[in-house]
Amino acid sequence: MHLSGHPRAANKRWYLGVLCRGCNTPILFARDFSDGRSKLAAAAKLVLTCSEPNCGHRADYTDAKISRFQKIT
Repeated sequence: MHLSGHPRAANKRWYLGVLCRGCNTPILFARDFSDGRSKLAAAAKLVLTCSEPNCGHRADYTDAKISRFQKIT
C-alpha cells in the first residue's frame, strides 16, 4: 500500500486513518469524500484492528489523532 500526503492525483483517493499502536502502519477506516479539504470531526467510539499480517493489534483509537492519507487506487 502506497500512502502519500502529496496533492490529489486522478488515481489517488483520500482516506481517514490512524497509525497502528502495534506497528505504526496506517489503519484506514473511512473514505474522505471531501478529498482532503474539510475539517476532521472527532469520532464517538473508534475501535480498530490492524490489517497487517504480522500485527493484528486491536485497540481503542477514540482519542487518537485522525489523519488523512492518500492511497493509489
